[in-house]
Amino acid sequence: MLKYLRSRFYKWTERKINVSIQALLPLERLGTAYGGWIIPEGMLNSTSIVYLVGAGEDVSFDVAVAGKYGCAVHIVDPTPRAVAHVQQLQNSIRTGVDMPLANTPSGKYPSYPLEIADLLHIHPIGLWSETTTLRFFKPENEAHISHSLVNLQKTEAFIEVPVCRLSELMQKERHTHIDLLKIDIEGAEYTVLQTILEDKIPVNVLCIEYDESHANHLDGGYIGRIEASLQSLEKVGFKVVAREPNCHNYTLVHERVL
Repeated sequence: MLKYLRSRFYKWTERKINVSIQALLPLERLGTAYGGWIIPEGMLNSTSIVYLVGAGEDVSFDVAVAGKYGCAVHIVDPTPRAVAHVQQLQNSIRTGVDMPLANTPSGKYPSYPLEIADLLHIHPIGLWSETTTLRFFKPENEAHISHSLVNLQKTEAFIEVPVCRLSELMQKERHTHIDLLKIDIEGAEYTVLQTILEDKIPVNVLCIEYDESHANHLDGGYIGRIEASLQSLEKVGFKVVAREPNCHNYTLVHERVL
């Protein structure tokens, strides 16, 4: 039964891709094979507002966006290792020292101009539906970095982290809209996406990883949750323009900018 549902889901998501818009909208993929994302090419510039939520230890997409378009990039992740990784990368750019990056042919980040370091802004906080402190559950494999507010891997070890609504963080930064928003937050995406709809945050390009598409599911209803989430975004004007072959990562563009 599950095999049938997955097959139906894959076919359904394939039909969600708006091929007519895709044909008119040039796309590019920035970042590594592991950490990269597909976005519309040329839709950003130096004044664009970019929030990339979920960093881990591969911010190749983040620095590629900053490097190509010259815009400030707000990286949001409360994981201590992720925060340290971004800060180490900033220091490596400023000092000209190579920074290791796994899963790449060279095994390191490319060289970037000094000013790129100042375009990376790390926010050591998680996103949720309220301002509070929550348990952030560690992955089953201690070598991995991806923690989860919803305990996607059903582990017992955790750290406690501060969380807030995206709209609250934007208000602090004096932003009224987002040109590019990436969300990769280990199962908490449904809650954060709901706050975006509730707060009516104008987002032009939205990149989402639905982590339950991987081996870890909260329960057997994960396919329905992903379908419902995509449908709720379509209702407010988002169009799916790309999906990675693995079905985990989706790129949506709001009709207002098409």
